[in-house]
Amino acid sequence: MSNKSPLLNVIFQSLNRITRNILRDFGEIENLQVSHNSLQQFVSKTEHKISSSLLNDLTKSRPEWGIKLNYDEGFVKDKYYWIVDTLNGKFNFLHGIPHFAVTVSVELNNEILCTVILDPIRDEYYFAEKGKGSYQNDRRIRVSSRNKLKSCVFSIFGENIFNHKPSVTNYFEQINLLSHQTSSVTRTFGSSALSFAWLASGKVDCLFANKLNKNQIACGELLIKESGGYLTNLKYINAYDSNGEFLIGANPILHKELIKKINKIN
Repeated sequence: MSNKSPLLNVIFQSLNRITRNILRDFGEIENLQVSHNSLQQFVSKTEHKISSSLLNDLTKSRPEWGIKLNYDEGFVKDKYYWIVDTLNGKFNFLHGIPHFAVTVSVELNNEILCTVILDPIRDEYYFAEKGKGSYQNDRRIRVSSRNKLKSCVFSIFGENIFNHKPSVTNYFEQINLLSHQTSSVTRTFGSSALSFAWLASGKVDCLFANKLNKNQIACGELLIKESGGYLTNLKYINAYDSNGEFLIGANPILHKELIKKINKIN
């Protein structure tokens, strides 16, 4: 997609300005021999620098738009919002694991119109605009074309995957069982944004997530939809309208089969 829209160009320029600082700070994590609290403070400063830079650029470009930063703040009808997730995969960053992202999306009337996910380590941008397809850098991307669960890659993400709530625990037990039955593999990567991106680009076949807030979901739903996939709860309600619920993402064939199997067990 060589001719990006003015809106995408604003987002790209804003993200380009922070990339070098993110990589520099991440390089320092590996060299810091300090207490856990000091590391937390260091990462918090990194987040603050990211948010300050992005908010300055985005606000300057569209001063009349609202901003949602890292958590859902509701919405006012007929008003545009920037939705910013400053460090998706913060725990990975904190431990020197090179798998995290920064995301910027645009919302109007509770609908995502545009989204960009930056993977600074790999220098990869995943982005989509409503009705224009999904892209990784300048390459069009599609969800996996696999039509059977056999030998799929399952990506799991959740703040409380192994908690003690029976319903949530049961879902992930079912996924592990399906994985075993179908000779599939299960992976937990630690960044919901990059799991969305990898589903949209066919690197993983199926995605399961729980306990995500709307701002975390914002970057994924449009990207996956524009790449030919679905991301919904177990009642086929779009993810962005399913705040905190158990979500399944996949291509249309696998998505339908997974929801049918999990609903049947429950």
